[in-house]
Amino acid sequence: MKITAQLNKQPTIRNLAKLLMNSMYGRFGMHPSLSQTNIYTEEQLENLAQQWLLLNRIDFGELSLVTTLLNQEWILENLGRQELIRALIDAGNNTNVAIASAVTAHSRMIINQYKLEALKLGRKLYYSDTDSLVLDGPLPEKYLDSAILGKLKLEHVIKEGIFVMPKVYYLETEEGIEVTKCKGFPGKLTKAQYLALLSGETQHLQVTKWIRSLKETEIQILRNQPYSLKFLFNKRERVFNTQGQWINTSPLILKP
Repeated sequence: MKITAQLNKQPTIRNLAKLLMNSMYGRFGMHPSLSQTNIYTEEQLENLAQQWLLLNRIDFGELSLVTTLLNQEWILENLGRQELIRALIDAGNNTNVAIASAVTAHSRMIINQYKLEALKLGRKLYYSDTDSLVLDGPLPEKYLDSAILGKLKLEHVIKEGIFVMPKVYYLETEEGIEVTKCKGFPGKLTKAQYLALLSGETQHLQVTKWIRSLKETEIQILRNQPYSLKFLFNKRERVFNTQGQWINTSPLILKP
C-alpha cells in the first residue's frame, strides 16, 4: 500500500500506510492502561466491584460516563496474587511486548547490516537511527531504492551536520537548506542552540500543552509553558581526543 501510493504520487495514502505500519506493531509495546471509561446506569454503579476505583463521573440523565481504575492493592489483599495477575492481564489492552521488541530488534539488525557495509567501504558514520544513516559518502546503488521495503533512500547531501543526541540534529544541505529535528519540541531551534546543547547548555524553551479533562468536559490549551531541553547521551560512551573534542563513540560494556 505504501509503495503503491508512493509510485502513484499519492502522499496522503502513503502517510496513512506509514502510520498503519508503525502503529500496528507499536501498539503491542504500549504500557497497558489500568483505567476504563464506560457508560453505567445507577444500578450498575452500585454493583460495581470493589476492585475498581471511581476516578471521574459525568451524569447524563439516568446514565453516567464513568472512569474507573483497577484497585491493585485491594485485589492483592483480598483476592490474592494470582487474581491480581489475571486482572492485570485482562486489562492489558491486548499488548505484547515480545512482538514489539522482535519487530524493533529485526529492524535494528537490517540497519546494522548497512552500517557494516559502510564501514567495509571505509565510510565514516556520523549518526544513525532506526531507519537512517548519515555517512561521509554514498552507499552503492544496489542498496538504494525508495520503492522497495528494506532499502534506503538518499534524502540529502549535506555540507554540515550537528548531531546532539538521538532525534536531535541540525543539517545544512549543499543547496543551503536547513533541516532540523528536535524530539519533544514542536518548534524549530537555531544552529546556535544546537551547538549550545552539544556543549551541555540546557535550552529553556516554551511549548503549548493540551490538557483534557473528562470530569470537567473540557480541553485546556496552555500556551507559553516552560520546557527545558537538556543534553542526554547515555546509550553509548563518548570518545574525546587530546584537545577535548568529541570525535567518536564506543559501546557501553556491562560488567557483573
